[in-house]
Amino acid sequence: MTTHAWDKKFAEGQAGARFLDGVFGPFHAIRPATREEQRRGIDRWFEEKDTGRWFPVEYKTDRRAFETGNAFVETTSVDTVGKRGWALTSQAEMLAYYLPDADLVYWLRMERVREQLPRWQRTFRTRAAQNEGYQTLGLLVPLAEFERYADEVIQTGAEVTP
Repeated sequence: MTTHAWDKKFAEGQAGARFLDGVFGPFHAIRPATREEQRRGIDRWFEEKDTGRWFPVEYKTDRRAFETGNAFVETTSVDTVGKRGWALTSQAEMLAYYLPDADLVYWLRMERVREQLPRWQRTFRTRAAQNEGYQTLGLLVPLAEFERYADEVIQTGAEVTP
């Protein structure tokens, strides 16, 4: 099993976030989340241009999803301390799930993700991702299932390289 280095995954996430800011920037004013908000699963705040309402968004970058055909929906962030994953804890309203290897972004309501979670837990496999000193657990949700519940699937046309 491959051990994921935190600094490499962080750099990939940061590159993905910069790219997603570019994708969504023409349609929304974007404000980065504070550190405290990030701990609550919020990466950005988007403003709806027509109403002026700000809403919280979580960004995820998954470099393997297209290759495997599955999104990794994190249910346990750190197994050694039982820290729950983003699918259970995020306080974001929307999820931007970015697949750089497919030039796709799945735009989903976190509410829909949480509504489907019990069924997904019964239906799809849980997989462990080995990190340095702990494992992260997540459901392997087929991309077709993600697309089914997405508000939008955005073809980006460019890949991010950290």
